[in-house]
Amino acid sequence: MIQLNADWIQRRWEHERKIAPLERTSHIFNAAAWLFFLTPVIQLAWGLSRGGKRKIGIHGALVAFAILGCTTEILSRLLLFGAWGSASWISQSFTLTSWSNSNDAIGWKTLEVVFTILHGMINWVDAFEWICLFVIMSLLYYSIGTQLSERRALSLGWGRLGLVIAFLCVLDFAADLLKVTVEWRTFQNMAIISTIINTCILLPLWLLWLSCTIHKVMPSTNDEDDYATDPIWNRGIPLSEQQHRDKQHHPKEMVTAPHFNTII
Repeated sequence: MIQLNADWIQRRWEHERKIAPLERTSHIFNAAAWLFFLTPVIQLAWGLSRGGKRKIGIHGALVAFAILGCTTEILSRLLLFGAWGSASWISQSFTLTSWSNSNDAIGWKTLEVVFTILHGMINWVDAFEWICLFVIMSLLYYSIGTQLSERRALSLGWGRLGLVIAFLCVLDFAADLLKVTVEWRTFQNMAIISTIINTCILLPLWLLWLSCTIHKVMPSTNDEDDYATDPIWNRGIPLSEQQHRDKQHHPKEMVTAPHFNTII
């Protein structure tokens, strides 16, 4: 059984207050990363579906999981900011050392238990974000892999890199949930290592690769132009050329109206 040491809890809260600005800043960057990640994913879903004409269910799910992951990330950070603000105010303003005649520091122990429970709630939300990222990467690879080779605008190597990220997302999900067990140090170190590899190395490389090739997915025409000239979205004959061919092969015939003799 784990015992709550009051002196250790007080020192931990003093340390938390010192590093609070840095930790809150990291949470803001994490939420902003999901927010900025949402835009290229929606653009990819629109381009790979050819404007909603190809595999609508797959690309609709892609957009849904991207929005869901971004929403849960922002909400979890807001909840964590509120919980930390209240807990920090309680630790500084309330008398937590002696609630009764004996100095048993029951107030510090209660604060630590309640804040640990709140962290457990946020921990599940953070773990769900890895599942959203896993689904996004898997659906993107499926969408690219099912395209015809002559119409495939994005490289399969880029899709396989996404699969590696998806595999690490599963490891991150498992490590985030298992680090609250007895062997929490082992799983926490595993979560830190996989998160660093995923978010600091592979994901930036994936986004950099995407930024160099995403223009191939989108149509090369303006909204007012004919999409038939685009090699990816439509391989048909432009409407203007089709009308010109119709005029050549089917010239207008002189049609004379029939005359009727009216007998009175």
